[in-house]
Amino acid sequence: MALVQGTDLRVFIGGNKIINEQTCDIELSTSMIETSSKDSGDWATAIPGRKSWGLSATFQVDYADPATTTTYDIIQAAWMAGTSLTVVFKTLATGATILTGSAYVESMPVKSGDQTIATCDLKLKGTGTLVPTVAA
Repeated sequence: MALVQGTDLRVFIGGNKIINEQTCDIELSTSMIETSSKDSGDWATAIPGRKSWGLSATFQVDYADPATTTTYDIIQAAWMAGTSLTVVFKTLATGATILTGSAYVESMPVKSGDQTIATCDLKLKGTGTLVPTVAA
């Protein structure tokens, strides 16, 4: 078994990593369709319905070179225009699962405090299929 270090797991947008990422999460969900009837007795029954997914990441707000990294400005422009982003959730390890899909910016609040670096809590809502592949 090869455990994944949290430091190695990253979100990429448009082929570039999010700069100064501190945390990232992926949520994979299935809506459940209740199938209970009078014949079900005391226990509810259900079947799986549609699948959905989303990504979130916290990163330090930085206006670095957008040619090599995904910056706050790039994400904000996509949010303003309502355009989807190609996103990838992966590590760089050989044989690791890579998840790729299209997502929209759902929210991106910026937090700041006295004597701290400003951070953005990015939330992306997946649209369509999330495609798994294996890193070569």
